[in-house]
Amino acid sequence: MGFSEKSALACVISICAVYIPYFAIVLYFPMAALGLFWVSVVGLVVLLAAFHFAIALATRSIRRTGNVPPADELDQKIRHTAANWAGFVLAFAVLTWILIAMYSLPVIGAGVFEHAKSTGSELSASNFAVPVFTAMAAVHWLFAGFVFANVVYYGGIVVGYRRVARA
Repeated sequence: MGFSEKSALACVISICAVYIPYFAIVLYFPMAALGLFWVSVVGLVVLLAAFHFAIALATRSIRRTGNVPPADELDQKIRHTAANWAGFVLAFAVLTWILIAMYSLPVIGAGVFEHAKSTGSELSASNFAVPVFTAMAAVHWLFAGFVFANVVYYGGIVVGYRRVARA
């Protein structure tokens, strides 16, 4: 297992270790994300630094002798393929977010309009405000798409190198 593959595997493990609990908590308590986000970022940085430090120590003998091969076309192809899949995942997350936003806001507006009409109250701009829970859910959907796209990218690198190793 080369440095690039170990590094990608460390990224997958770190992202999953930090953001699976993050999204599990935020799913039930969306407003907890305000403080929990920074805790998850620091946790991810610490995990990635520890993993990469350990990988650098493990591959020190290779670097010391100068036998480190430069990135070749195969490495570039593996990264390119992984980036393509990650781009599709991120595009799916963004496009579904756009569709949900386009079709849920008119529903919220129609509900407000019907409520005002049935109660005889006046309509104002504050009546059409998006609820905080809905807004935070939309933010988390986009953020989850970004995180999952990164897992797909690094996972694609690991899978690409594993396919080469089995061939």
